[in-house]
Amino acid sequence: MPTESKLPDDQRGILNNLSKLTQHIEQLSAESQAKVAEYVTFLQWQEAQKQAAGAEGWSFSFVEGFKEAAIFASRAAAGMDVMLAPATVGGETRPALWAHPPLAGQAVIEYHVPVPQQVSQVWLRLAFGIRDGAEIAPDNLVAFSVRINGLRVWGQQSNAQSWQTVDIPLNLVSGDIARIEFATEALGSHQWTWAVWGEPELRGKVVK
Repeated sequence: MPTESKLPDDQRGILNNLSKLTQHIEQLSAESQAKVAEYVTFLQWQEAQKQAAGAEGWSFSFVEGFKEAAIFASRAAAGMDVMLAPATVGGETRPALWAHPPLAGQAVIEYHVPVPQQVSQVWLRLAFGIRDGAEIAPDNLVAFSVRINGLRVWGQQSNAQSWQTVDIPLNLVSGDIARIEFATEALGSHQWTWAVWGEPELRGKVVK
């Protein structure tokens, strides 16, 4: 392996920048270092999604499209907490949609997704669970559900504190705009129902 003095200028510059970055990170508090680690995890996930999209065809990330989503409660919004942030479930951190439901009714995250003409065989890949730290009772469940154009296509009642991954085949019309809703609802006590959607993404085959 060549020594640093024998490296090209551009590679030597990268090493110097990484060394400075490491020094800056080491000077941060433990809390700030944890945030840096979460952001690095997000960047790694983002790179992996880009590679997967290139290999498999078309994809739409609900994490990256969160700014365009509509957020509302099916009843009063009291107690609802919806946002985009890394979520740790079962000790594993992923980019996620936080969807703590309201005191009564559903927390809904709604997207309008254009499906390209050349795309077929679309499916939805997602994970769901309850964030670490929640002291949710064993008999207290959250209803997770997905609706397409107003019709429920998938649902699960769970309080799992480990990521649960599912693939949901969808019958979407190519060239149309699909209305996709992620909904959560507390079926018992609202307390500790720290529901999250992990890395939800549409994927499809490109017809050539």
